[in-house]
Amino acid sequence: MPSNDPGPLSWTLRFKHHKTTILLFVEPLQSFHSIKMGLIQALNATRPDGKLDGLAIPSDPEEVLLGLPRNPHDLGEGWVALEIPEVEILEEDGGKRKIGGKQGILNTSPQGAKLKDGAVLAFKFRRNVADMDAHGMALEDEEQWDVLVPSYEDEYGSQAEEGGSS
Repeated sequence: MPSNDPGPLSWTLRFKHHKTTILLFVEPLQSFHSIKMGLIQALNATRPDGKLDGLAIPSDPEEVLLGLPRNPHDLGEGWVALEIPEVEILEEDGGKRKIGGKQGILNTSPQGAKLKDGAVLAFKFRRNVADMDAHGMALEDEEQWDVLVPSYEDEYGSQAEEGGSS
């Protein structure tokens, strides 16, 4: 795992869960496995009870799922899973090939996933194995990400609350 001291080429990624945001310095070609380990270490360092919002913090990085915003300019539109499951496609010549999966280029590093410095990702913890499908993805609430995005009104209140009428 790279050192905690950022270099001139390091990126800052923001990881969100419920009301929690964690900033991590990462290298553009650092593996997501290593990044998830850093996220787990940061969570354990700040949560001595080993829980985040009532959920046990896993020790295995494979238990951490990452999500990308549907619209990077409006986080309130929701999230989609970062990891692309492995699928088999038919070639024009009739042959088959596999794309995606853990070793797919989009699943290996932030740069491979076309992320940029300052990108925002959601994270959640995988449920137990009984709740998984054949690809290891959670069966229930796969697209459910517990991320609260504050609005302007949440932060500053509306003008009506301030008694702005003359």
